[in-house]
Amino acid sequence: MNYKSKNQLVLQNLFELRKVHSVTERLSSGRVFFIENQMGLCDATGAIWPIGMSEYLNQSSLNQGDLITFRCKILKLNENSESKYDDCYFIKVTEILQKTNSLEEWNNAVIPSPIPSKDFILKQQRENDKTQISYFYHSPTSTRLKLIKQRNRSLERVHSFFKNRGFLCIETPTLVPSGGMEVYLNPFSTNYTDHRGQKWELQLPTSPEFALKKIMTEGTDKIFQLSRAYRNIGEVSKQHEPEFIMLEWYRANANLRTLIEDTQNLVLVLSEFLGTHLDIPKQWPVFRVDKLFKDILSIDLEQVQNRDLFYEKAKSHSHSIVESDDWDSLFYKLFMEKIEPFLTQQKACFVTHFPIQMGALAAQETSLNSNNEIILKPYVERMEAYINGIEICNGYFELNDAHVLKERFQKTKAIRSELKSDLQFENAMKFGLPPCSGNALGIDRVISLLLGLEQISNLYPIPFLSQFPKESVAWE
Repeated sequence: MNYKSKNQLVLQNLFELRKVHSVTERLSSGRVFFIENQMGLCDATGAIWPIGMSEYLNQSSLNQGDLITFRCKILKLNENSESKYDDCYFIKVTEILQKTNSLEEWNNAVIPSPIPSKDFILKQQRENDKTQISYFYHSPTSTRLKLIKQRNRSLERVHSFFKNRGFLCIETPTLVPSGGMEVYLNPFSTNYTDHRGQKWELQLPTSPEFALKKIMTEGTDKIFQLSRAYRNIGEVSKQHEPEFIMLEWYRANANLRTLIEDTQNLVLVLSEFLGTHLDIPKQWPVFRVDKLFKDILSIDLEQVQNRDLFYEKAKSHSHSIVESDDWDSLFYKLFMEKIEPFLTQQKACFVTHFPIQMGALAAQETSLNSNNEIILKPYVERMEAYINGIEICNGYFELNDAHVLKERFQKTKAIRSELKSDLQFENAMKFGLPPCSGNALGIDRVISLLLGLEQISNLYPIPFLSQFPKESVAWE
């Protein structure tokens, strides 16, 4: 028997066509659930509850979670009946064609059970202000799939945003010699074995930055990618997953101001596309890091480049600061504890020109003195964007001096000797990276913020923690 007949309806269509009498009997399928001894059915489109059973069918042979393919009739009740079924129509199963027994209860720490509970049904009744006994509801799965579809459409909209602006979509590898050279990021490692049996150490990229910059050295003008990125060691929390989608784009001959405009416009486009509840302003304020430290903490970062001087100024501002903290730790503690609360007061904003210690691959800020001589300042051309105090991206006017890059990598290796170099990337930088700006944006984080989700994993078909037994993997 062909159960995939064109006459087989999903539950949503079955409910929507209940008043059409041209077909007296209908074919559908769903998963059985019970609430106070009344039976319902659910699938990925939603849930119908309650469902009637013909007198000759044995309801006791069905258990919570069983999957059935069935024939049913739509019965119209007497309008004077005391039963207040929805519009006086009632769905009754007349024949069960196939049954798959559910042998275990749903057990997943992250993905909710597809079977709606009594509390779930009652909550939707209250939200929809419905008093009818028989009604079609969203199921936990249909609610989850709605978010997944919204994410898919958002990623498609991102593609359109950049392609309409003349960007070339690039695909880069996820098996690379170096996952990144950031002091505070930890890549996943693996091996490739060639046909001779020789092994080559590889990593998963923490971002596609190295690969995209290699392409920029070939002379491309504007490129972007929605790439898989991977980050190890404790990267599981409400706003983090070890595997996620990174949106990264590069513009030749562009500065931070252009990146700011790109980022602001992209978020506005997505907010309108998704119909967000957030009030996203059209123009976002821009704050320099050094000015924030002066205004909020009365600390002049240029005057405390020495670690000991910085410690003397910083220790009175935070109880978490200890004598063993290095310069970077002092900065991050003050930034998180004293600066970020100010950023949470902004609906959306940019923070620019971080200390050179937070430089990574950003170009150093310069200025001209009275003799038109170039003066190097202790800051880099770096910007971050925040929505309601949550960071969404990290952008640079890119460092293209191969000698300075080598010096920074050597300093990073001195701190993290286990990090791997990408010799082909270093060669590409020596060949010459054109003046350009690039931004790395956590697109899933942006989508979850715009949709008002508490955690980013709600967007994923298979969240990281859903692959493990409940409470076996630690998360923040």
